[in-house]
Amino acid sequence: MSVRSILLPLEFPIDLGLTVASHGWAHLAPWCWDQDTGILARRERIDGTVGALAIRQRDMAAILIDSEGFGPRAEPEIRRRVRRWLWADWDPAEAVIMLPEHGPFIRRGGGRILRCSSFYEDFVKTVLTINTAWSSTCRMAAALVAEPGGGAFPLPEAILDYGEGRLRERAKLGFRAATLFTATRRMLENGIIDCDGEGQPDYDYLIGLPGIGPYTAAHCRVLLHDFSRIPIDSVVTAHLRQRHETNPMAFAESHARWGAYLALGYRLARLREKLDAAGLE
Repeated sequence: MSVRSILLPLEFPIDLGLTVASHGWAHLAPWCWDQDTGILARRERIDGTVGALAIRQRDMAAILIDSEGFGPRAEPEIRRRVRRWLWADWDPAEAVIMLPEHGPFIRRGGGRILRCSSFYEDFVKTVLTINTAWSSTCRMAAALVAEPGGGAFPLPEAILDYGEGRLRERAKLGFRAATLFTATRRMLENGIIDCDGEGQPDYDYLIGLPGIGPYTAAHCRVLLHDFSRIPIDSVVTAHLRQRHETNPMAFAESHARWGAYLALGYRLARLREKLDAAGLE
């Protein structure tokens, strides 16, 4: 099939580059980010067909989507997935009020954190960051895409069919294999996610899954627009100590004015520090 172009209008300004820079998701398979061209691409499976999607910024009010390998009937699902990636349905008005120091940044298209095509993919990739180096996270994500995923990110049933043993030995997930396998099975059995990996489990449910701690649960909830908890890991703790001479609890107390937007305020502060250091703010 030839490449089909789709125009995706945006209700709110979204800066694709700032969204990609929000965290490292764009560097985990099947994502591919070309900073020089400003193109974010990945392979997707829609109704059993694997094809390629690539998006680029037209302006702050529209995204251009290039679709290859999918027919016209897939267009609604393509639009839905791209909207999910970019938080296109999220109204930032309240965040602008609650985070006045970040208001101008949000109004010019910042404030969003890149998401994957489903909650399940975000969940899996968060699990892959537990107690490991970023290079290992990248390797594990690529292994899941290559084998159980067949070139796209695997669906929950594909992970179960692959099995805990192969997740550990062939995909090299280590102790994360048991965590991922058990959590996948339980979420499907409980109806928390569907066969496509869609779902919106709350923090208490996630924290109740074997092997899932506060960091993983909070990070998954942030990607569902619940900013009430900062996902605290060793990187956050070290950053607050070195940059702000404080700890997570004291930081939260001193920024109580952010209310339910605490985690978003922290993420935007970190992002803007990085952009400023690179001369891009």
